[in-house]
Amino acid sequence: MGNILNLTLGVLLGAIVSYLVPFAINFFLSKKSKQKILGEWLATWKHEGGGDSQDWIVEEVVAKKDFFRGIKFESLNNCKGLNWVGYGGIFEKRYLRGEWHSLNDAAYANGTFMFIISSRGNFMSGYETVPDDDGKLTFREFFLGRQPEDLERAKSWMKDR
Repeated sequence: MGNILNLTLGVLLGAIVSYLVPFAINFFLSKKSKQKILGEWLATWKHEGGGDSQDWIVEEVVAKKDFFRGIKFESLNNCKGLNWVGYGGIFEKRYLRGEWHSLNDAAYANGTFMFIISSRGNFMSGYETVPDDDGKLTFREFFLGRQPEDLERAKSWMKDR
């Protein structure tokens, strides 16, 4: 009976350690890069309205540490009420990737995102996947900046690529 208990505890401990060690390494390696990302941002992206109309959505985004998921992004004061939350992580000190989902009641909208962080950490440019009304995924440009002028730099930086 003691051998079975020791074996069970050993397997359980091994599973926990095999999960926590890579997680802890990633957490501490990206800690310095996270400091550039945390805090308040302005964000803008094109909303595909009915017909051919496209409006630029402007919102505030707050980035906070999330121990289990890396970095938490939450939209605030979205001009169309299209609030969302996302979780992501930094890799190679320059890229941010993750997933997001809508916070609106009864919404099923969710997707992924991938941003390039500027060398000074004051803006990010990238894409997110977004479902349309039929569930088809499309790609949308998404820009974040610390100040309004940073948003414009992020847009022009993306066009130059």
